[in-house]
Amino acid sequence: MRLNKFIAESGHCSRRKADELIAAGKVAINGQTVNTLGTTVRPGIDKVAVEGKVIGQNSQRVVYLLNKPRGVVTTADDPQGRKTVLDFVPKEPRVFPCGRLDMDTMGLVVLTNDGNLCYQLTHPKFEHKKEYFVQGVSRNPDFGWKKLQNPKVRVGLFNIGIDDRKLKSIKGQKIDFWITVHEGKYHIVRKLCGAVGIDVVHLTRTKLGHYELGDIEPGHFQLEKA
Repeated sequence: MRLNKFIAESGHCSRRKADELIAAGKVAINGQTVNTLGTTVRPGIDKVAVEGKVIGQNSQRVVYLLNKPRGVVTTADDPQGRKTVLDFVPKEPRVFPCGRLDMDTMGLVVLTNDGNLCYQLTHPKFEHKKEYFVQGVSRNPDFGWKKLQNPKVRVGLFNIGIDDRKLKSIKGQKIDFWITVHEGKYHIVRKLCGAVGIDVVHLTRTKLGHYELGDIEPGHFQLEKA
């Protein structure tokens, strides 16, 4: 088995993070440090240690769907002492968030100890859709509205797909809508809205791949059935 997959299945971290640890020389097999990506390991025979701690394959797979409140960071720990998504789920078994959701964005975060699941949800090649509910204010509603009516909108290097059936306008300067993106670029939704003259007031992620936020309350989580 590839070493990064073994580390991911142990629940220690995602496969991508495992590659970073290997490259940094923080992983050892049978007491020997390895830093070559693509290294293989024999489960049940070889002893794998990450940063000096021996790990093993995790037999208890869990997936939590969390409604992240605003002001919470999507990391395992925060040097500034802010609340993280791990403060809202059980401490055991150890889990980690699949991808990032910026501090000011609310909504769905998937946490799991399954590194392969995280890899599939976050790697661009799988093109998992991410849906957001945008509550904003437009300085020029007609301009922004016409731009958002297009089934495909291109802003810079970003390709955006918009579900026209869900778009709706609210009186005055307010505009609320759902938007689906196929990429996980930094602040991609906020940048798109800014490009068409919409100031985002609240942004909530409602879907990630086949996982949905549903009626989970902010600060609460749901254990997804395996």
